[in-house]
Amino acid sequence: MIDVSVLITCFNKEKYLDECVSSVLRQSKEPREIIVVHDECENPMHHAEVTTIMLRKNLGVARARQEAFRYSIGKLILFLDGDDILSPDYLEKMTQRIADGADIVYPDIYFFGDSGKKLSVLTEKVEPALVEKLERLPIPVTCLMKREVYEKVGGFGKWEVLEDLDFWLRAMCNDYTFGKAETLLWYRQEGVKRNAMDLGKKTKIMREIMEQFVIENNTIKQKHA
Repeated sequence: MIDVSVLITCFNKEKYLDECVSSVLRQSKEPREIIVVHDECENPMHHAEVTTIMLRKNLGVARARQEAFRYSIGKLILFLDGDDILSPDYLEKMTQRIADGADIVYPDIYFFGDSGKKLSVLTEKVEPALVEKLERLPIPVTCLMKREVYEKVGGFGKWEVLEDLDFWLRAMCNDYTFGKAETLLWYRQEGVKRNAMDLGKKTKIMREIMEQFVIENNTIKQKHA
């Protein structure tokens, strides 16, 4: 067993939840705990192998993750959406990279579902200069992180979408290090996604997040100069 809390949030993704939970249960290294938060699901499901939290009111993904975190005890934290799947060696490979010195570890991504199939092999090095150049950070929310990272950064922010981008950028501004593990997150793309909002609104949010990142990163540089 490894000291990892796997925190799964579900909002009307019950038809995929068994597959998601099963992918955690079949890991080559067993996590310390699995917590599932039903964010006002229409047909909530209970799993004997996991801790289940039922929310009577829909709080949204960021606050649902916060609820899961509040009840967790692991020294390492992994957030997982209820319709995604982990490769069997996911936790083993992730914790190995943490042991090598990274604070946050990310995988490659295999996209599947309605939009077809695509493998996304991510960069081996994530740093502020790369983010500012690309104006994005293409790593998923399903990263493994030290518990202190979440506590120090202060959890997910106010944004309707791209809350994971905002979180990783704030972690970067706090000098936490990123490492890549040679494993796969199976990321399901099906139906209308939560972030399928008006493109103009989403772009505006992206700009606001990036502008704040640039300001904070430059402030940190000046402090260390």
